[in-house]
Amino acid sequence: MKYRRFYIENYRAIKNKLCIDLTSRIIPLVGVNECGKTTILQGIFCFDYYNDDENTGNHLNNITNLYSTSPDVDCIISADIECNWNELVRCVNHVVQEMKGTINEANASAQIKTAIPVSSNATSVSTLDTDEYSGITLLEDFIKTSKNITSFIMTRNITRDRLYSCSLFHGLNDEDMELICREIIQSLPYILYNDDFNDRPVSSISLAADAKDGWRDIFVRVFRSANENYDLEKINEVDERKRKSILSDVESFLSRALTDAWKKFSPTKSKMTISISLEVSNEKNTLDIYIKEQPRGNNSFFFKVTDRSKGFIWYYNFIMKIRFNPKQSVSPEETIFLLDEPGSYLHEALQVDLCKKIKDISLKEGIVVYCTHSPKLLLPSIIPLNNILIVEKQSGINVSITPVSIYNETKSKRKTAMQPIYEALQIPEYEVVSLSEKIVCVEGIYDKYSIESFCELSDNIRVFASVNASAVRDNIQFFIAYQKQYIAIWDNDTEGRKEMGIAKKLFGEIEAEKFRVLPSVKQDSKTRMEEMIYVDDYILLREVLGLPTDATYETIVSNLYFLKKSERSKLVANLSDKTKSNFEKLTKMINQGLIET
Repeated sequence: MKYRRFYIENYRAIKNKLCIDLTSRIIPLVGVNECGKTTILQGIFCFDYYNDDENTGNHLNNITNLYSTSPDVDCIISADIECNWNELVRCVNHVVQEMKGTINEANASAQIKTAIPVSSNATSVSTLDTDEYSGITLLEDFIKTSKNITSFIMTRNITRDRLYSCSLFHGLNDEDMELICREIIQSLPYILYNDDFNDRPVSSISLAADAKDGWRDIFVRVFRSANENYDLEKINEVDERKRKSILSDVESFLSRALTDAWKKFSPTKSKMTISISLEVSNEKNTLDIYIKEQPRGNNSFFFKVTDRSKGFIWYYNFIMKIRFNPKQSVSPEETIFLLDEPGSYLHEALQVDLCKKIKDISLKEGIVVYCTHSPKLLLPSIIPLNNILIVEKQSGINVSITPVSIYNETKSKRKTAMQPIYEALQIPEYEVVSLSEKIVCVEGIYDKYSIESFCELSDNIRVFASVNASAVRDNIQFFIAYQKQYIAIWDNDTEGRKEMGIAKKLFGEIEAEKFRVLPSVKQDSKTRMEEMIYVDDYILLREVLGLPTDATYETIVSNLYFLKKSERSKLVANLSDKTKSNFEKLTKMINQGLIET
C-alpha cells in the first residue's frame, strides 16, 4: 500500500480542503514566512497515529485557526491510498482473527467464572456480544463480496478523539473501525517529519521499560540493522562480555553508515573519523551516544551529538531518520519525507549537494515534500519547475497552494519562468546569478531544456528561461543593470526576428551584438527550437523514453532533461547526425557569442 495524496481541512490556517498530490514524488513548498508551509507538513504528519508522540505532539496541539472568529469545525486529515486486493485482505483477515481471539478469551473467562463445562467441539458464538459478532460478519462479508479495489479514502478526525473512518467498512462501530484502520496504517509507509529548527537528536536514551521515545525506536532499528539478533530492549540482560562485543559491533556498523553518508555532504577531504560510542550504565540504565574524533595521532576526543555544529546536527538527524526510521512497511521506497527548511545551517555548496540528495531520495527511497527559502534547493536542473507549489495565506484565515506552472499572481509583468518562485522567496532572481556565470537568455523553459540536453556547454554557462519572445527583451535591461555577461537568443521565426529588431532599437547597436536568432536548419531559413530535432529522432526519443506516440515536443524534452546525465548523454549520442549537427551549430553560436561579449 502507498499514499497517493493527502487532504487537509480546518487544520490551523487551512480552512478549505487542501490537496497535496504525491504523484511527482518531489514537492517543494515555497512562500514567505508564516504563509503556512510548516502547517501543511504538520497536517500531513497528523494522519499517522504512530507519530502522535513525536515532537512532543506539537502537530496535534492547537489545531484551531487563531485568526478565525467562525465557530470551530472538525479538523479532518484524509489520505487517498493505493492498494491491491491481497494487501487489503491480509489486513482484514488479521483484524478478524484478533477480534475472534479477544472474544474467545472473554468467553473462556466467563465460562470459568460460571463453572460451565465446555465440550471440545463447542464454539464461543453463543456467548458473542451482538455488536462484536456483527463486526466480524461485516468484515468477513467484505472479503467475500468486495473485489478489485485499487484505492480508497481513509479519514482521521483530529478534533473528535483522533478517530479514523473508512467508507469501505461502513457499518462498523467506532471501536472496530479504529481497529481495522490502524491495521491498514501499519501496512502503510512511514511518515517522517524533520524540523531543522526544533527537532534535535538526543545524546542519552533511557532504557527503562516505561521510557519510550522516537530516538529509542530509531536505535532499536540500528541494533537490528547491525545484526538481526541484537535487541536493544534486552541489552542489560546479556552477559557483560557479550554486551561489550555487541556494543562494539553496533558502534562500528553505525560509524560506517554515518561516515559513508557524510562523504556525500562534506566539502573537504578531511580524515576526521566519525564514530558512535555506545555505553550502558547499570546505575542509570541509559544508552549514551558520543561522536569520537581523531584529528591527529592516536588522540581521541569525545563529544555529545548536541555539542557539534548545527550543520552536523542537521546531517546526523537527517541521515539517522532516513536510514533507520522505526516503522517498517511492505513499501519502504514509498516513505513520506516531510522536511521543514532542510539544510538551513549548511553552506551554499552543501545545499546544492543536498538538493541532489533530495532528488535521489525521491527516486529511490520515498516521496519528499519540503519547504525552503533557499534557491539552491530549487535548482531547475534538478527540481522540475512544474513540481513547485507556491503557498499563500489570505488574511491569516486560509492557506492555499498553486502550482508554479499556472501561477500568475506576480508583483510585476511576468518575464521569467522562475519569477513566481523568486518573488515568493523575496529574492531578486538576477542577484542569484553570480558574476562568474555567463547567461544565455532564451524564450522559454523548454528552450532551456533543449539547450542543456543537446548542447555541450561549460559549467559556468547558465541558460536563463523567459516566458515568451517579448520577455527576452524585458530581461535584457536587468542583465545590463546587474552587469551580467550574456547573450540573448530568439527563435528564428517571424515573432523572434520582430522582437530582436525591437530590442536592437531599444538598446542600440553595441548592445545588439549580443543578440542572436537560432541557426537556420531549413530551406526557408525559419527555425524554432523544436525544429532543431530531426523528425525521425522524435520517434526514437518517444520510444526510448516510454512516451505515447503522440507525445509533444514539450513532454519529450522535459522527460529527457530530467534523466540522469549519463543516461541522457547516452541517448543523445544515438540521435541522427542531422540533429547533432543542428545543435553543434547552436553550441558554436553560444560559445562564440559569449567570447565576443
